[in-house]
Amino acid sequence: MKKKFLVMVLCGIVLVAVATQVAFSSAGAHVVNWGVNPNTQERTPEPPSGGVKLLAEHDGLFVGDGAEKKVYFTFDLGYEAGYTGEVLDILKEHGIKSVFFLCGNYLQERELIDRMLAEGHELGNHTDRHKDLPSLGEDGIKKDIVDFDTKLKEKYPDTTMRFFRPPQGKFCARTLKIAQEQNLRTMMWSIAIVDWGKTPIDAQKSADKIASRLHPGAIILLHITNSGTPQMLRLLLPQMTEKGYSAGQL
Repeated sequence: MKKKFLVMVLCGIVLVAVATQVAFSSAGAHVVNWGVNPNTQERTPEPPSGGVKLLAEHDGLFVGDGAEKKVYFTFDLGYEAGYTGEVLDILKEHGIKSVFFLCGNYLQERELIDRMLAEGHELGNHTDRHKDLPSLGEDGIKKDIVDFDTKLKEKYPDTTMRFFRPPQGKFCARTLKIAQEQNLRTMMWSIAIVDWGKTPIDAQKSADKIASRLHPGAIILLHITNSGTPQMLRLLLPQMTEKGYSAGQL
């Protein structure tokens, strides 16, 4: 009898533990780790279906206008590694206007930001401290987004941001809702490669990879922390032209 009772108690503990886990999961926010399954058929790739649904509900986007063979360049910048000036030279040479998503730390790069604005590029909100937003409470999410906006306005009072991109590509409905309340439209991407870190990327392979994934309306995510990025761009742009694509402005 005692053995039977013990088994029942243990089963009860397991059931309570499972129920607690399920309750916590169902009560917590559904977190999207954004990523896409690339294809080489010039079609829009498949992102997480739950993420697409959340973006649609909060006026977000991950592709531009697919009616023409236009692609859109975006860059995430948490810090300056010394290559942005050369990237700006390339963009200027080809008449390309991009969105640069900045973090608070990057606002010290006044000369580069001045140049971005003077040459017709747009600044986007990548949060002040690049935190894992879904892990924060509502106040924490709002603070990281608003703090960047405040710091930018202090230095550039005439600059208005339209777009927001969550750090690490991680978001939940609450993240998008708070960004939307700050008049920011969440912009994800449909093409990305591993182009960060100090180990130089293979510029030719990286350019070929992006070129093979081009599709009408593609939003391309790049970083400028790698020494191979400028050369990759120089190799990519002629391939785009050969395939009939040109760079657009969102």
